[in-house]
Amino acid sequence: MTDPVGDAVSHIHDKLDTSGWFNTVTNGETKDIVGTLTALPADQADQTIDRLQQSGDLDRVADEVMDGDWFGNGGLSGDERRAFLSDMAGKLDGDSLAALSDAFARADNGGFDSVTELGDAVATHAAPQTKVDYIAAMKNGVDDASQSSYGLGYSGTQLQDAEATAVGDVLASLRGSYAEAGFNAIGDKLSDVLTSALDGQMTTIASQAGATNSITWNADSYEAIMGAAASMGNADLKAQIFDAGVHTMREVRDTNNVFGGLTVLGKDDAMRQMANGLTAIIDSDTTGVMDELTFNQSTMDGSSFAAYAKEMLNQNREGELGQQMGRLQVGNDSSENPVERLNAVETVPGTTQERRANAGALGYFVGGVYAATQARSQDVAEQRETVTAILKSALTVVDKVASLGGPTGRVIAGGAAVGKEWMQIAVKNAIADEGSAAGIRLERAALPVNAQTGELGVGDNVASAFEDRLASVTRTAQP
Repeated sequence: MTDPVGDAVSHIHDKLDTSGWFNTVTNGETKDIVGTLTALPADQADQTIDRLQQSGDLDRVADEVMDGDWFGNGGLSGDERRAFLSDMAGKLDGDSLAALSDAFARADNGGFDSVTELGDAVATHAAPQTKVDYIAAMKNGVDDASQSSYGLGYSGTQLQDAEATAVGDVLASLRGSYAEAGFNAIGDKLSDVLTSALDGQMTTIASQAGATNSITWNADSYEAIMGAAASMGNADLKAQIFDAGVHTMREVRDTNNVFGGLTVLGKDDAMRQMANGLTAIIDSDTTGVMDELTFNQSTMDGSSFAAYAKEMLNQNREGELGQQMGRLQVGNDSSENPVERLNAVETVPGTTQERRANAGALGYFVGGVYAATQARSQDVAEQRETVTAILKSALTVVDKVASLGGPTGRVIAGGAAVGKEWMQIAVKNAIADEGSAAGIRLERAALPVNAQTGELGVGDNVASAFEDRLASVTRTAQP
């Protein structure tokens, strides 16, 4: 009875034999080894990799693939190596892919190129569940390591960890429930993944005049990871990822100088990409994500959201913040009666107590935006202009209520028409009140106003839930 796996393992072991004088593994033998592995069907290739790992030969395979020593006649070319890794990514399970990654990490001084090339191959060729299993198997190897290089009068630091970069590429390729599983798999190592996803590069050049330092970022991978998070349905997990993403954004935002001087290149582009990614998370489910940010203990002080809002204001993206505010007033699809929506009661998980979460989330948002507005500029006129732009954008969302098409839309709109009118009055009055302070205008625009009486269109419970969160965030948020 034939044993293809055993035969492959024995053949590879023989090709790795270096006993005797000047008996090195040649380039031809390395290609033979790789050809043996790529010729196997998926199940046999996976079993072969597992047995090579157990025998210690997998490390030697990686050594020969990466061999740059003249006496070994060289390893594979970059294209040959990437073709091999792509084939393995489409065949191996998550544990075997992680084992192959570990072997390359030991083979090439940390194996940055090969480890990240394998991660890219997994992102491109592996099945979704295999990607999730790979992330879980790679977690223990993820940290905040960096790569250094040196030359005459030059030193460079690549602010990336190979495993974290590889995992980030795979995370970014997932969608929906698989993305959720992937984020759960990486767990508390997400911050390291996001740091590496910024592709930071620090360079020091020495001269007679002294040393000059520069740093650059490329946030493509970061933005892609946030896009994966936005595709999920789990609002609580989205809020956690948003919080981690803001923490990483702060690191870039607050990088201004180091000892010896620092030239920062491409910071604005990186900040815009990060803001794009964070916005994608909020816009994917504004009401759900803001609810979780409001009541999760780690984010309820409002600092993460306020830091995000401040950056949006720095980028003149008041309109997007206004649209988020409008959704908190009339729902994600602009179809809800704001009076009823803000008065909706939910039971606090794990208790018999009730809360008006929608009113609280709106207060949280207003408090965070106001804190961001103050932190960005103390110029009163500028604050007023900022708030006017936000409120005008919010009004466009509120105006959509009662204008939905089709029979269903007309039914929904009919029930929400009065509430819509009351909310329009509140927002329009706040826009017109240009002489008032920014915070007062935001607060007045948040809650509906009765068209006939000019009074608040909500009761004490709604007003209290809104004002409690507003006051708390205004007091505690650190943008």
